[in-house]
Amino acid sequence: MPSRSQSRERSEEDIRLPHDAKPITEADYFQKSDEFRVWLKNEKGKYFDELSGEKARSYFRKFVKYWNRGKLSKSLYAGIDSSTIPSRAQTGYKWSFASKTSRADDEALQRARATVSAATLNRDFDERLEGSSKSDRGSGRVQGPTLPSSSDIQLAREYAAETREEEHRLKRKRERKEDKERVEDMVGPKEVGREGMLEKKRAKRENDRTFRDKGDEGLEVDESVLMGGGDSFKQQIARRDAARHRHQQKTEDKANSMRERASVFKEKEDATMAMFQKLAKERFG
Repeated sequence: MPSRSQSRERSEEDIRLPHDAKPITEADYFQKSDEFRVWLKNEKGKYFDELSGEKARSYFRKFVKYWNRGKLSKSLYAGIDSSTIPSRAQTGYKWSFASKTSRADDEALQRARATVSAATLNRDFDERLEGSSKSDRGSGRVQGPTLPSSSDIQLAREYAAETREEEHRLKRKRERKEDKERVEDMVGPKEVGREGMLEKKRAKRENDRTFRDKGDEGLEVDESVLMGGGDSFKQQIARRDAARHRHQQKTEDKANSMRERASVFKEKEDATMAMFQKLAKERFG
């Protein structure tokens, strides 16, 4: 069963307001300030500037209810221009110069009021539009920079390490190329292909010709080596004989050890066979 407040809201929505006016809320406090001032003066006998902020809000809540129920004067629904509202209807204070103002002063004052009213309405509209956009943004998820995850940090470290390694490799390659160019500048470029092979053969022929031209002088050998004399030769012969003797001695020792092990094994085997033969003879006769 619907509550009284819900039924009241439905009834207010179904009411068609004069001049096709739209229902209002308490958020329209500034937008409907002119209509609210006139209603205060005509219906409640109050001046807006004499009310406190809380009291003015309280009266405006009543004004909203009457507005949405269509119980206000039709002129209020048509809209009121603030420049057409006389100053005596907006405040109860009596200015001493009010009776001395001319018609030109009144017209200038009305033009100023019209300018202020237009600027106020535009500002209120901009504020309402900005407020709605802020509320829309507030309802959604706020997008912004976030802290990197551990996987992102690890990937960044691996990428940095690979970058450093690649830079080091390129640096080494560049240095080798520069060294090669520096050597070529000093001795000339290296021959490659068929020309390189011909250059090698030419150099080999030159070396062979130089060796042949020297004759016997090309081989320089010490006399002690040719005649077999000198202490070094005798020492080499002695070392050779000693090595042969050590090798023979080692071979004989190894053979003797193997013969001894074979003899011991044969003796054990003979003793085992003799024991088996004895057991067989005792058992089978």
